[in-house]
Amino acid sequence: MKGSKDESLSKSEHLEVLHMLNVVRLIVPCLSVNVRQKVLSEMRNLLNSEFSAVTRHIFYVIEAILETSSLEVPLEEVEEIIVSLASYISLVEKNPMDTVMSAASLLKCSLEKVRGEEFSTWSRCLSLVVKSLAGLLTSESGTASQASNLLKEIINCHIHGRNFSTDENHSLDGDMDTSALKSACIVFEKLLVSVKEIPNQHTLAVVSVLFLKLDKRSHHFGMGLVLKLADLMTLASKDKSDTKHVEECIGYAVTALGPEKILELLPISLNADDLTCSNIWLINVLKKYIIGSSLGFYIENIVPLAKSLKRASRKAKKFGTGEDLQTHAYSLLGLLPAFCRYPIDTQKKFGSLAKLLIKFLKKISFMHEDISVALQELVHQNKDIIRSDQDSDHPEHSRNNVVEESPLKFRSVSSYTKKVATRNIKTLASCSEELLECLIDVFFDSPPEKSSCLKGAIGCLASITDSSVTRKIFVSSLERFELVNGVAQFENLSHIPSSFDISTTMEKDAHRCLVMELASSLVEGANEDLIDLIYKFIKHTLQAGDEVVQHEAYCGLSSLLEGHSDFCSVQFAELMDMLLGLKSPVNVTTLKSRFAVFQNILVCALKTTLEEDNTKAFLILNEIILKLKDSKDEVRKIAYDVLLRISSSLRNSSGTCSDGPHRELISMIMGYFSGSSPHIKSGAVSALSVLVYKDADMCVFLPDILPSVLALLQSKSVEVIKAVLGFVKVLVSCMQAKDLQNLLPDIASGILPWSSNSRHHFRTKIIIILEIMIRKCGSSAVRVVTPEKYREFVKSVLENRHARTHSKGASGTDTEQNITDPYWRGSLSRPKRTGKELHTSVEEKSSMKSRKRGKKMNKHAEATGSNENVLSTGSGNGMTGFSKASHSKGRSTKTWPNHNVMEHKSGGKRKMEQRKFGKNIEAVRRHKKIKREKQKSKL
Repeated sequence: MKGSKDESLSKSEHLEVLHMLNVVRLIVPCLSVNVRQKVLSEMRNLLNSEFSAVTRHIFYVIEAILETSSLEVPLEEVEEIIVSLASYISLVEKNPMDTVMSAASLLKCSLEKVRGEEFSTWSRCLSLVVKSLAGLLTSESGTASQASNLLKEIINCHIHGRNFSTDENHSLDGDMDTSALKSACIVFEKLLVSVKEIPNQHTLAVVSVLFLKLDKRSHHFGMGLVLKLADLMTLASKDKSDTKHVEECIGYAVTALGPEKILELLPISLNADDLTCSNIWLINVLKKYIIGSSLGFYIENIVPLAKSLKRASRKAKKFGTGEDLQTHAYSLLGLLPAFCRYPIDTQKKFGSLAKLLIKFLKKISFMHEDISVALQELVHQNKDIIRSDQDSDHPEHSRNNVVEESPLKFRSVSSYTKKVATRNIKTLASCSEELLECLIDVFFDSPPEKSSCLKGAIGCLASITDSSVTRKIFVSSLERFELVNGVAQFENLSHIPSSFDISTTMEKDAHRCLVMELASSLVEGANEDLIDLIYKFIKHTLQAGDEVVQHEAYCGLSSLLEGHSDFCSVQFAELMDMLLGLKSPVNVTTLKSRFAVFQNILVCALKTTLEEDNTKAFLILNEIILKLKDSKDEVRKIAYDVLLRISSSLRNSSGTCSDGPHRELISMIMGYFSGSSPHIKSGAVSALSVLVYKDADMCVFLPDILPSVLALLQSKSVEVIKAVLGFVKVLVSCMQAKDLQNLLPDIASGILPWSSNSRHHFRTKIIIILEIMIRKCGSSAVRVVTPEKYREFVKSVLENRHARTHSKGASGTDTEQNITDPYWRGSLSRPKRTGKELHTSVEEKSSMKSRKRGKKMNKHAEATGSNENVLSTGSGNGMTGFSKASHSKGRSTKTWPNHNVMEHKSGGKRKMEQRKFGKNIEAVRRHKKIKREKQKSKL
């Protein structure tokens, strides 16, 4: 072992050492503790800072010892190994990169061995490991990425804010527990300083994780990092470099430190000389990454700063920076939603904020959307925590649904518990009435494109406001636009005087739509009294007759049914009578909203067991199925979509397709197969096609679907046959081959009888279905289930398929299988024909009956002494009859043009005409033969 360092070792001696090291690595688990320590000591002695022939094998042995040993490795030995590995990594330019990364991984494993042991040793080792791995971050992308991942794992594992002193008054200079953090931060500061451009994303990713792990302690250890990142951001802003990763890194610092500390380090200030702002780039970062801050800080610092910039913008016109300052002022005010993400002082400061928001709503229109988002943040995040089943000490799990930015989900707001959230909701509710009234006033006075953003805020505030207060506000809104009379009854619009001003009617409808939108927003949290009032208003609006107004009424009714599922079951009969008494709208938007109501009602009906409800549900399904057959694409798509949503909702509630409400829906659709018109039957088949397209397994769980659909092929309706063949095509296309195998007999016996019918493209559709079946299940499986009567047809389909694949120069698996199959061998050994000729042969075979009818007509012509139109009968596949003059008795068949006459014509057309003339000549000869036989019989 000791001699292996000697460069004078022979090649055989080197090999001997390598073999020995391999053996040692394999037997490490079997060695005793003392022997392992001795081996580890030897490996450390063999390890050089430069690569040698045994370096990789030494790393393997060290890794095996560290993995199999728990705590019995001496700390001194591990520390010396860490020093040796760090020395090896420092020569990254000389040593092979794979060995460098192996050494980096060993550093991480070695550091694990000193974790939890003597703190001073751990601190020294942590500093050395971080410094060594940080040097790899400037390497090529692959190496930097691996080093970044190792560093992030080390930081997450070894650095916790709770491991260090949290006493703000305690000196941080002489503690051993802070030296490692200081040295780690200094390493990354030097790394940021050393690069001449923006650091790569791998370096910044490590710094970001470091900020989050330090949390508030970043103020003590990460100030230099923040300032250096700010310098990089300022420089990048000037030359317009890509600052995405730098912004994200600073954002993590904002999340960890909070906006208060960040703005102390990097203040957004106004330069009195040229009236420009410094660090203005920080606004966008704050907007994305603030969480757990203070409403008071926004009110007392951000708003005054925005006002000062607004005032300065008036003076800065001569400098040409007035518009910029005004934009910056608005951007600062736009930080409101960010400061409303889990603020720590909601109970103390929301009252002041509510007064400020009311002023903003009345005076600053551009703040409407920000205010709406902020109020929704405050309400929803507290309600989520109250509803959460998570432990009160870990509310971050529920926050993830609201806050999507990646650093924010790591931020722990320990002050947010269910108890705190409940108090916050009470505080919000105490100020909600005045805010709600103001929001509704602004909503009514704003144009539609600006008022829509306020509905979310109105809805969330209404959900926490006392329902009696909400009802009072809603009634006042109805009275405001004179939609109710003095006795709180809705006005009757069924009879409008002829002298009534049309413009007044339009204005009334517009007001009705506005109030209906408001009603939709007030549904959540409404009590029974308010729900009853809203429903009466919806019913009255639906009966007004105007489809535009009806659209809003349908939307309101849909919101009511979604928010209060019990209302549907209680008022089911009245709802059905009202809806079925209304004419189906022509307007596509209104139809979509009507079908959204149908979705809720149908799902509710199918989940109940009342026979009356299911009977009326048929009427809803009937309208949807009829729209599946509509001539307009938009209407059909609406019907498809609502049918899929109904099916999905029922399937989720049932768990499986084989039972429950979903099975009931399928049974209802299949109920249209008997006793309905062909139009309804084909619509029902189309409905099943839509459902099968989304879930082909439905036919596996419900095996009676396919036989019921195939039974419709006995119908004489072309519309029904088309729908059934379309269903089968969808089924074979979407179903897995293993499931399709079991259905092949039913499908083959069902569709093949229509293969002789060339009308309405039936034969073509069946050929496509067969080809899909052959491609998925193989030709042998299809042959086995093919009835004897149709094997010639299936053989032709296979020949055509083989000809196409052969012409492309790619012989598929099915083709190879078919050639070896004795059933098909005879047909495939024939001379190859083109696809067009094969198609013609299929057409000719299928038209045999028509030709037989032609023979009978010829005989009849002979008997009557006339041969007019005897050749006019055909299959309609290109064979045309000749005129009466062409059938003269005196003309010999030799005078008919031969094929050579057509040689001057182009290829495709010439061949087509050749076939035409060939068929006609054959028909004439057949006719004359029949005539001669008759004459002989007379003799």
